[in-house]
Amino acid sequence: MKPTSQSRASALAFTLVELLTVIAIIAILMGLLFPAIGIIKESARKVQAKNDVTNIVSAVKTYYTEYGKYPPVADPPTAADTDDLVGDPKAQATINNNALFDTLRAIDRGLNKAHKFNPRRIVFYEGKSAADAAAPRAGFADKSTDPLMQGNLFDPWGKQYCIVMDSNYDNTIVVDNQYTDFKAPDAPRVGCGAFSMGKDNTLGTKDDKTYKKGSTASDDVISWQ
Repeated sequence: MKPTSQSRASALAFTLVELLTVIAIIAILMGLLFPAIGIIKESARKVQAKNDVTNIVSAVKTYYTEYGKYPPVADPPTAADTDDLVGDPKAQATINNNALFDTLRAIDRGLNKAHKFNPRRIVFYEGKSAADAAAPRAGFADKSTDPLMQGNLFDPWGKQYCIVMDSNYDNTIVVDNQYTDFKAPDAPRVGCGAFSMGKDNTLGTKDDKTYKKGSTASDDVISWQ
């Protein structure tokens, strides 16, 4: 006897148990996939931040080569016996990093009004604008309506990049109330350093203000490491 069309459809159709099993398997796979996606995204943010801090240091060094000094971030300049720090207030910075980037980007604004500190109008640093003007991430807050925000460069986690320059020219970067590793004799022997406090927005690991303990580095993204 030939099977009817109804019996053939029944044979091909999923039972309720089979359907629930498939749904459960998909849910399990999605549960395994979501954490992996988060890890991949966080890794991509760290790679971007590392590229950014490297490029920032390169831009400052190129400015130094061109003008024979580090770009000023205050007018009048800060005390001659101290190094300059700009960036996020959480990192003890008292000057926004737009004081540096307006000069490096040859923008007629703020401290660099009338191109005071970059009279040759050389663009030492290029970067994109952040997509969200209200909560900028991974770019410049050029679209912000707040004059204090305009021109600040933000990391992928939404905090200003911090930059330290050897403004007293002693071949180290030392800043009070900053990383404890900045103190002699462990102070980094570099002319410029840039860093992001990373996802946790604290200096070092869990705000211990140490960027490295022995062979273990903090989760901060740091140019000189």
